[in-house]
Amino acid sequence: MNKFMKQLLILVATVSAIGFVTVNGTTAHAAKVTKVKRTAYHAKKGNIYTSTKLTKIYAKAKTYQNVTLYVTKHATLKQNGKKKVFYYINSKQVKGWLWRGYLRAGKIAPSVASMNPAMARRFLKQTNKYRTAKGMQPVSLDPARMALLKTYKKWFIKGDVDMEIFKRESGKVGLPTDEVFSTFSPITSKSDLKSSKAMSDDAVGVFMLVGESQPDYQDAAILKPKTTKIGVSWFKVKGKVYTMLLTNLYY
Repeated sequence: MNKFMKQLLILVATVSAIGFVTVNGTTAHAAKVTKVKRTAYHAKKGNIYTSTKLTKIYAKAKTYQNVTLYVTKHATLKQNGKKKVFYYINSKQVKGWLWRGYLRAGKIAPSVASMNPAMARRFLKQTNKYRTAKGMQPVSLDPARMALLKTYKKWFIKGDVDMEIFKRESGKVGLPTDEVFSTFSPITSKSDLKSSKAMSDDAVGVFMLVGESQPDYQDAAILKPKTTKIGVSWFKVKGKVYTMLLTNLYY
């Protein structure tokens, strides 16, 4: 074995033992990664990097701001000359390294849009329970009215319904432009915004109950015998969450 090969082997052995190598006068340290218990976090900003080298961005954290991010590893890395602790995200939707300063502990609260299907089913179930108790036929969720509710950004302006735009959108989904009865209510309780059950129960209280104890069969449009189809949806506009109810009952 010649002298050059012996020196090369010694260098490789040394690097393996101490974990770094000097290249062009710059010391590059191997990242020390620590495994941790899988923990839930969420984030609204920051870059998620593909590796501890922090040279390639996998995605922007804001893309996953409505997703719970699960952390499984920690590592102290050098970025722009400063040592920072980065967390490794190992979730179904995204994987990579994010600076811990951008992460907040806990699962992300589900978005209003993601809770809509469950809330609509619960609201419909309670509606038909009250109707059955009075000998009325059950109502159903009308696909046309549900489709109209999805266009709320066009006609729900400044916290109110723009009736001209609303009627125009009604016609686009095949509904009569002069017979769609609508009513809406903002959800004011912060505690109600935390779960689909609470928001659905809030709508029941607003549209069906008197004193939150007895069904108002006399005045509630949704509990009239002639009402057969409904649309119900929850949506967020400028920080406020509204519940919108549509029925086929026309006054």
